[in-house]
Amino acid sequence: MFENNVMSRKSKTYFKNQQDLLYSSIIIIITLALSACMAENHLHQAIRYSEASIIADDGATIARHSTTAISHALSVQDQEYISSANRIHLAMAIVSLEKAIENGYYDKDDSARNAARIAIAHFKEIKITK
Repeated sequence: MFENNVMSRKSKTYFKNQQDLLYSSIIIIITLALSACMAENHLHQAIRYSEASIIADDGATIARHSTTAISHALSVQDQEYISSANRIHLAMAIVSLEKAIENGYYDKDDSARNAARIAIAHFKEIKITK
């Protein structure tokens, strides 16, 4: 009777450890998948705000949309799934958006829109791999 009770405790401990391992693995997989999805979402938002910069009516609005696009682009930059080639495109897009902000504040609307177009072209070259 005593031996069965000891075996029962060992098997429960083993099962609990296996179950914890399974749950931990599932959480890790979900976290990695969500991280990649978040990077795609931030990239998509950066593109959307850059597009909004192009169709904005005045320089201040161009600058405001470009600023928001930069914040999303910086979130993409923090992801580990971005390759070095994609990081170069991301950096060039951010530089273009900074030019769009500067030109927008100085009421050079056409130059600001052109800089936002260049940023979009760089954003669209980025491929996020999981």
